[in-house]
Amino acid sequence: MNKFFIFVLLFIFFFRQIIILNAENDTYINTTNIIYNEEKNIVELADNSKINIDNTNILIDRGIIDYEKDKVEVFGNFYLYQDLNILSGKDLVGNTSLNNFSAIDVSYIYNNDLKIDSDRSERSGNIIYFYNNFLTPCELEGYFGCPTWSLRIDETKYDVDKDKFVHFDTFLQIADYKLFYLPYFSHYGVKAPRQRGFLTPTLEFAIGGNSGIYTPYYIPITESTDIKLTPKFIFSENLDFTNNYSLNTQLKSKTSGGTFELTLDNIKYENNDDINSSARLNVRQVLDKNKLVYFEGLVTNSVSTTRSINEDPLKFENIYLRLDNYDFYLKNDYFSAEISTVEAFDSTNVSLIPFTPIIKYRNNINLNKNISNYNELNFTIIKRNKSNNNLASENNTFKLNNYLTFNNKFKGVNIFNKFSLLNALNNYTFEHNSNLNSKDSFNHLIVSSDYFLKLNENISPRIKLIHNQDLYNTESNINEDSNAITFNYQNTYSDNRFFGTDLRDNTSRIVYGFESAFSIQKQEIEINTSQSYDFKKNNNFSKKLNQSSHFSDFAIEAKTNLNSLALNLDTRVDNSSLKSKELNISLNTDSPFDIAINYHKTSKIAFSEKSNDTEYLGLGLGKEINDNIKFSYGSNIDLKNNFSPYYDTFKLELFDECSKLNIQYSNRRYSDNYNTSPEELISISFYMDYLGFFGYQQTTNLFFQEPGTFDYGL
Repeated sequence: MNKFFIFVLLFIFFFRQIIILNAENDTYINTTNIIYNEEKNIVELADNSKINIDNTNILIDRGIIDYEKDKVEVFGNFYLYQDLNILSGKDLVGNTSLNNFSAIDVSYIYNNDLKIDSDRSERSGNIIYFYNNFLTPCELEGYFGCPTWSLRIDETKYDVDKDKFVHFDTFLQIADYKLFYLPYFSHYGVKAPRQRGFLTPTLEFAIGGNSGIYTPYYIPITESTDIKLTPKFIFSENLDFTNNYSLNTQLKSKTSGGTFELTLDNIKYENNDDINSSARLNVRQVLDKNKLVYFEGLVTNSVSTTRSINEDPLKFENIYLRLDNYDFYLKNDYFSAEISTVEAFDSTNVSLIPFTPIIKYRNNINLNKNISNYNELNFTIIKRNKSNNNLASENNTFKLNNYLTFNNKFKGVNIFNKFSLLNALNNYTFEHNSNLNSKDSFNHLIVSSDYFLKLNENISPRIKLIHNQDLYNTESNINEDSNAITFNYQNTYSDNRFFGTDLRDNTSRIVYGFESAFSIQKQEIEINTSQSYDFKKNNNFSKKLNQSSHFSDFAIEAKTNLNSLALNLDTRVDNSSLKSKELNISLNTDSPFDIAINYHKTSKIAFSEKSNDTEYLGLGLGKEINDNIKFSYGSNIDLKNNFSPYYDTFKLELFDECSKLNIQYSNRRYSDNYNTSPEELISISFYMDYLGFFGYQQTTNLFFQEPGTFDYGL
């Protein structure tokens, strides 16, 4: 007996603890009861021995290691674990490196998540076989007393190197019910590299209509780029093939500085010989630490493929390209170039939505801590298919705005002074009326001085003096950016109360009010109010608001948080009758439910172009009932139309650690100029860890009368 094992036996005798090292196989043994047969080179283990073979830990009831025959045999139970993977069972027989073994009553836990129970398991090299097994990532005794879902499988082949599972003769089982059978399918684990091949197919079932099948095919190109092809084939109620199919192609790529995504859709309808096609591109890329590029857009040859904005054979929609340069000349410079089909123009007519290439440049120079200079240049080309009396078919606009601010503090009064010079040149054409074609320009000066006086910790009076004056102005026939009108506390203090510059305040005014914040029983309350005195009656802004007095209406806003309740109020009050013309109230709380209530009311006399009163109520309700159930409900109710909701939706979510079931119903009862029409929709989707999701979507105007569509994802 060599010196090493003599030492080992002495160690056992005195300490009842032994550690054996077999250098050839990197085998470490830790036990309280060991017998070594030197002649046969066999180690007998008992009393819950612990073995480490090539960094794999094994706990056994009893066993032997036969180095002469390169054999490990376990009598009774064993427990094998490595990283987050655990293999347990009975009566293991294999080689000393455990590259090959067999066992019975095996349970395998993959990545501390996926569980496989098998009658018998074998390993040959890097392949582990499981026979007569079931697989699930769910709790074994879940809500139904069994796993939420599982796979009942005759044979599973797991490739350790590829991290790939292959299943033969498989039933998908939800709770105790077998749903459908698959003779063969495969999926990958969490550590697997991306693989080329078919993804799980998705079947479409429709009530009283056609059915179909999606068969996605995945192609990895590089480590950061891949393609997914998803053909769809439609079958009739009798399972006859129809001349109705589609192909969706998605190309996605990640770069060191951004993302690239291209989606191609080709759709063939049964009663149409043409193929409807569209291409959508989304790009976001950081060129360097100071430059960013954004692009998104869609091109289509068919109205039925997506909403279109013109009547040409080839249609461009939602085209948006922007280049940002944050260090153009100086540190505080900012340059932006944009091309867009949709800008912030106030038009609901699809044919009047413009295509707008835009170039912007801004810089900001801080002369000292109190004085700064800000400059903005904007060149816009607006093109439309059509024109009307207010919107030109083409308009080339050049705008240059200069701002100089002086901020200081005098005897407790914060003073903010600003000098603004707005300059614009327009050259526009009306396709339908050449008499409206013209060039116009303006130079507009705004001088403002804003005073904040803090009387105490709660109340701060505020007075702002604003002088507006056109230095030069030719009569304009256009208004592209100043159609939207609002009246609230923040807007009353704006130098120009219009959002754009095509319309400008043409009166000087004084704005006065106060801001307050105080606490009642530890609850914070803020109340702000304001009113303006316009030196000129019936100015551009007051005409839009139906105000003929020098004094504007009152603007009041209030907000508070009462424990878990957040309340916000915004109202416009008539300056003479003190009646509300506009009222917006929002209420949010998360106890005992997630509740959001929004109330809006506007009188028809609030705006000159408004023809009727409006009043609606928005409701949102949600609650996570327990760890497995959550519901939400939302509705917009027209209070002027017999309390009829024009849109509502309900969603129920059932989830656990391995799956999620979503059931959603929505009903839209209105139409608009963007191809939006009344629609009822019900969708059901079921997500399963490792397998992705399948779902059913039913769209109909009469509820469950027309075929629906499936959705699929991983």
